[in-house]
Amino acid sequence: MARERPTVVLDIAGAEQLATDLEAGGVFVPDCTVALNEDLDLILRAGDDELCVSARVVFTNDRGAGVQLYSCDASTKQRIAALANAAEPEPEPEPEPAGDADKLAKHTHERLRNLPIAEQLRLARAGEVHERIVLERLYGKTVWEALLRNPRLTSPEVARIARMGSLPRVMLELIFANGAWLQMAEVRRALLSNPRLGTDQIMRVLRMLPKHELKLAAIQTAYPHAVRDAARRLLRGDA
Repeated sequence: MARERPTVVLDIAGAEQLATDLEAGGVFVPDCTVALNEDLDLILRAGDDELCVSARVVFTNDRGAGVQLYSCDASTKQRIAALANAAEPEPEPEPEPAGDADKLAKHTHERLRNLPIAEQLRLARAGEVHERIVLERLYGKTVWEALLRNPRLTSPEVARIARMGSLPRVMLELIFANGAWLQMAEVRRALLSNPRLGTDQIMRVLRMLPKHELKLAAIQTAYPHAVRDAARRLLRGDA
């Protein structure tokens, strides 16, 4: 009689990064004691909603286990994203007077459309976060360099630019030159997903990862083959 597979529950309500890892094909499960190379049923939970996926333990340490999903098709990815977003905590109320936020959202896009290039670059270097986000969406590569030279750029803004496959190497170097940005896990993951990353840049990011993240990088299909291969070589001690 076949032995029943172990079941492990992972709460992903409001956990955007866990959802991202799962959609990439692997995730670290704290306190998981399932043995290496053993199959399990991973229950993804958000409130009263659940999704069961089949997975296998690919590494273990004293804090838990890294598991790899057997398959993560488009439908499964949508369910995972929905679960992660279902129970996100309500955002804190904006301290602005009532009506100001709505007015800002309504007019920023219109105000920034068709700006002269000089004004695009000025705002990219000195504008507020809501202006910078709209600028990047409207003008893309035209304002990337000016944005990357703005020391107030937030980690989501940097990560959005860092994952752009058309980002020139010189602009990737601007990101690598900012040590504070490289300390942000969100930025490192975005860089590793960029297919234009050079071998030297890949190794620099991978060497900054905790071991459990390095093990996940070796199996996550969202990363280019060069990244996964370099991560495996680091784990073997070949690099």
